[in-house]
Amino acid sequence: MNAHMAGIIPIANFESNFDTLYPSCLLPVDAAFSMIQKAVFECAIAGCKTIWIVANDDMAPIIRRSIGEWTHDPVYFNRTFGNPMYKTEKQKEIPIYYVPILPKDRERRDSYAWSALFGMHSAWYVAYRISKWIVPQKYYVVFPHSAFNIYQLREQRSHISHKNYNFFLTYEDKIVKDNIPLSFTMTGEDFIECRRHVNTETTKTYYNVEEGEQYPSKKLPLHERWSARNFDFATVFEKVNMENCVKHELDWYYDISDWEGYREFLGSDHFVQKPADSLTKAHKHAILCIDEEGSDA
Repeated sequence: MNAHMAGIIPIANFESNFDTLYPSCLLPVDAAFSMIQKAVFECAIAGCKTIWIVANDDMAPIIRRSIGEWTHDPVYFNRTFGNPMYKTEKQKEIPIYYVPILPKDRERRDSYAWSALFGMHSAWYVAYRISKWIVPQKYYVVFPHSAFNIYQLREQRSHISHKNYNFFLTYEDKIVKDNIPLSFTMTGEDFIECRRHVNTETTKTYYNVEEGEQYPSKKLPLHERWSARNFDFATVFEKVNMENCVKHELDWYYDISDWEGYREFLGSDHFVQKPADSLTKAHKHAILCIDEEGSDA
């Protein structure tokens, strides 16, 4: 009963007080192991078939240089079935894609939580244009700025990708709907309900149509327009179905989305251990052809 699941990692429109000259998701959680590498590995160990990183053009190149174009499924990485010669044949590659927020949504709906919804739309749209058989049935949303024992997810893999219910990580009985960046799953139907809810709740450029008017004529003040820019997790993900959902309580957790939480995590006794280098390094596909002048064709 496992679903075809896509991993969604929102980066665009994340705001914090790190004030770094580079994306804060490149900060380390272990030696040579960054937040974004952790998020990609989490998607892989959870059972995602594809990974979609939502990053605008100002951040995507440097993140891509660190992450690459594909990663290994760690569950299949060391399988040999008794013969080491067949190790590479048993490994599975998970492609990684990078998508920017559409210009029409910028400064309108582009809250950090909206980035996750747009990643789901991109995964569905691209797959649907290729074949209905590869359209994701479920989405696993991962936030780089969170720290916990990601290896616990190996035992939860079947629950995470199950077709019939959603999965939520919890800490002290709180989930993403409590405005905490904890990973969770949602379906295509949940995506439609969440997007509709955002579009219904947000203000736009004009006041609502007044009595006797055919079209709105009075504009809202600038600071009141497109309130969806500031919607939090609780608002954007309010409609995610929790009926018969499975929750997994974490032993420890740190919200490292700001300097205070990051410093608390670094000063604690907990750490996120880096996997093998082959599971975290940037993998790239070979260039198929070169033009006459030696540049990429």
